[in-house]
Amino acid sequence: MTIILIVLFLILIFAMTSLIVYFSISRSIRENKKYKQFARSHGYQFDKAQGQLSYRENSKTSKTGMIVNLKLFTNLFVEKYANYKTYPFGRGADIKVAYVISGIYEGIGFRAFTYIFTGSTLEDRGRGGVFSIVMIKCEKELTKKLPENIFFEKATLCSYLQGNLEVDTIHSRIEKLKEIEGE
Repeated sequence: MTIILIVLFLILIFAMTSLIVYFSISRSIRENKKYKQFARSHGYQFDKAQGQLSYRENSKTSKTGMIVNLKLFTNLFVEKYANYKTYPFGRGADIKVAYVISGIYEGIGFRAFTYIFTGSTLEDRGRGGVFSIVMIKCEKELTKKLPENIFFEKATLCSYLQGNLEVDTIHSRIEKLKEIEGE
């Protein structure tokens, strides 16, 4: 009788674990589809890049040991979409770019994506983590003092926030950047 109870208990544990994994994966897939649907509904381009990040926002303040800055290869997605030097770019390791949405919004070119990297205890120039990036093309050189979390580099005005890219905020963040550019 005890063997039957043990077997039933193990089956129950396996079933519960399977349900948790199933719901986690299906939620992640559903969340990841929203980027593609948003881009399609507005006529923007979409590149999943290094998407399917089921662990999203797991390392908001992550820092690791000393050899984190050893870069053994160049990440093609980072080179293509996030080749900047200003924080949060240009530091850390295990750098990923995901869910890139780009296009023209009210006459201005933009790009938005999720940017992830692991920080280092040796680099005191900002923590690692998950960042929501929105950037617009900016033809004129900006020399004025910009608000926190906004920088100008390579003819681009960029806004970054902690956390994943939320498609519901992309247009309002572009408008804020356009407003800053026009001041």
